Amino acid sequence: MNNPEEFAAELVDHYLGTRLDTAGAPAGLRETAIALLTEALAAGHVETLMSAQLDALAHPSRTQYPDAYLAAEAAAEEALQQAAAGLRVAFAQAGHLGPARSFERGAAARLRDAPHAALRAELARIPRPLTRPEALAWSLDPAPWFSDSRQEELPWPPSGLSPVANMRALPGGAAALSQVADGPHAGWVQIGLIEQHRTPARRYPDQPARQVRIALGLEAVNNDPPPGPFPLAQAPWQLWTHPLQRLAPALTPADTAAQHLSTKAQALVALTDAGTTNIVDAPDRHSGLGLPLYVLAPAASVVATLGVEPTDGICGFSLSDAAGEALICRQWHGHLVHDGNYEPLLPAIAGADLLIRPDLFTRLRDTIGPTRCQTGISVRHMSLAQDDDLDGAGD
Repeated sequence: MNNPEEFAAELVDHYLGTRLDTAGAPAGLRETAIALLTEALAAGHVETLMSAQLDALAHPSRTQYPDAYLAAEAAAEEALQQAAAGLRVAFAQAGHLGPARSFERGAAARLRDAPHAALRAELARIPRPLTRPEALAWSLDPAPWFSDSRQEELPWPPSGLSPVANMRALPGGAAALSQVADGPHAGWVQIGLIEQHRTPARRYPDQPARQVRIALGLEAVNNDPPPGPFPLAQAPWQLWTHPLQRLAPALTPADTAAQHLSTKAQALVALTDAGTTNIVDAPDRHSGLGLPLYVLAPAASVVATLGVEPTDGICGFSLSDAAGEALICRQWHGHLVHDGNYEPLLPAIAGADLLIRPDLFTRLRDTIGPTRCQTGISVRHMSLAQDDDLDGAGD
């Protein structure tokens, strides 16, 4: 690296920026963390750690890097913790004195990593499923739309994208939704899906960064919706971990929620604030190592109407009722590619879906009103040059 300080600043902002913002950006903390990380980079500590992790995670004759080495994240985290350890002293030197124990406890709560969502996401991971409506079957072909072995371009945008690019909803209402074909959830209905295909830019052979994002979700509509809205609502990921009466007491009575579903136009699947994606503006969420790109959840009105609660025990994203598991969010990523930087391989595909048990889907559809059910859809693609920022483009 040509400029360790510049690289350190990029690592701190990328891995720690959300937590520093959530903590109120304490004066001098970011600068101190950058300075400590710069020293570690210049001294070769990060490179040594990276080599050790690669040796532990990959075969000695490896031809590919693994996707789990975390030297840069570990070094940034260590720099933050070292800097934060002197935070109360720095405040005291500036004339701000306070109770030591409460100050330390409060600072730790604001700056610590929160691994709960990442751990649940790992438990929810499955091999990439084939479940999706026929209109999106073309999206089963994975990124990066370029064959290293054949050195040839594949169609861009992907074949099959154009017919659905301007659709707001799939024909057929709720009948357009797919069902799981086999496995432990065979017959369950997929009421939500979001998946990103992404490949980084490469200088040789020259190729721009490319991205496709597909999203669909069950919606309740009164009239034809406007063309712009994203088919997913927004919600806290704690819908998977806390009883609804703690999160939204006003929606807890099932009859109140059912009335809301049967009369109000709304998205019934939500993109939560647990993922690393910037589609949801969630400035108060803690970023954590291992967070997935997307986590879906049923809308609060759906949870209340069906009377489901977080599943007991160790699990991924799961809600249950008296008959057993009722709704789940599945996670997947794969097709690893490298962008040429000192980071792990990037999953060219990452996604999530939301499944509901068949009897509950029938109950939900009847509550909404079959003629008010719609399968909302959003399909976007973009292509950017090497030095442009792909994140957030087009959203």
